[in-house]
Amino acid sequence: MPRFNTPVRLLIHSYRHRLVDTDGVSGKAAIDALVHADILANDSPKQVTEVSFKQIKIKTSEEEKTEIIIYESHKKEG
Repeated sequence: MPRFNTPVRLLIHSYRHRLVDTDGVSGKAAIDALVHADILANDSPKQVTEVSFKQIKIKTSEEEKTEIIIYESHKKEG
């Protein structure tokens, strides 16, 4: 996957058998992994302009997964 050098927005979808409190969903490890894998240049606010989280209830724990959708951000600073 090519490296994103432009600002991006991240949507993190957590498919979970047991939903957690809203503040219990964190994408820190996932975002750090995107940087480590050289998909994102870094995780600074200039690079990652927005992060949103969503939980989706699924039937079994075997189906659990996390999906990360990356969009180029066209948001201008200032």
